[in-house]
Amino acid sequence: MPRVTIGTAAAAAVAALLALAGCGGDSGTGRGVPASTTTATSDTRVIEPGRPGETATVIEPGEDIEIVEGGYNETDVRFVEQMIPHHRQALAMAELAQERAQDERVILVADRIAAGQGPEITALEAWLTDRDLPVPPADTEHDHGLPGMITPLQLEQLGNTEGAEFDELFLTYMSQHHAGAIEMADAALTGGMDQPALELATDVSVTQGIEIDRMSELLDSL
Repeated sequence: MPRVTIGTAAAAAVAALLALAGCGGDSGTGRGVPASTTTATSDTRVIEPGRPGETATVIEPGEDIEIVEGGYNETDVRFVEQMIPHHRQALAMAELAQERAQDERVILVADRIAAGQGPEITALEAWLTDRDLPVPPADTEHDHGLPGMITPLQLEQLGNTEGAEFDELFLTYMSQHHAGAIEMADAALTGGMDQPALELATDVSVTQGIEIDRMSELLDSL
């Protein structure tokens, strides 16, 4: 019997994370709760995309389907709680651009990153709070050896430069940072199960991939 996971589009991931309340618990294999499953009869033809590398499922009218709602697992929790300090460091780097960048295009990139990742942090924190899980404390964005994170020394170096030197260093470090976020998102898409978290992971992967391409273009033009 085909299974359909209820969710919103990737563009609504932040709103979905803020709106969907979860519950605490443990599935027995880590932090998480099992999803609930109901059976329904489809009245239209539905094409449900598969996970990365998997084919789509075609559901014909009149066919019984299992509708899977809710539930999350350890992979979802790790993605959410680790993406918070990761995003916080990106914001710290973006804030430096306001006073130190020379190229207006670099400032625009930094503004876009801040505008996107600030609300995402709020949504990620709400996801944990709704499930009675602790939110990583403030000032921990430099304490994690997460993919793409720059070291405290590198952040200090960035804060001590300005002008053209800052622009080049910022684009280099932020591209590295984004690549790490994509790596984390891809891991969530492979092993996670919570739909809002998966939608946010998709958004991170797509958006930051586009921003990496833009920063690469800017680096070549400096």
